[in-house]
Amino acid sequence: MLLALAALGPSQAGAQVYRCGSHSYSQVACTGGRPVGTKPHRVTDKSRPPPQDRAVAARRAPLSAEERRECRALDVRLRDEKRRLRAKGEAATLEDEMPLVHAQKRFRELKC
Repeated sequence: MLLALAALGPSQAGAQVYRCGSHSYSQVACTGGRPVGTKPHRVTDKSRPPPQDRAVAARRAPLSAEERRECRALDVRLRDEKRRLRAKGEAATLEDEMPLVHAQKRFRELKC
């Protein structure tokens, strides 16, 4: 097929090719034919990390609906508690850390 395209010359080398049967190709659209080589190029953003939500969904699948809701709430709570603790920096006390510790403990107990 490459030789056939090369023999067509530069003006026709970019022309559309159709597959008309199991081993026949044509430059003219044929009945039941489909264009060859028209799939769009797939671009992957390699700077973005892969999604991890499948592992979380699999881990939470055996939980009840109420426990899954609590896990989602704990996700937000843990993120907020960590952010609050980080904002306090070195001035954070044991009392400041306790809400985070309790949330982490409940997260482990639920096996979120």
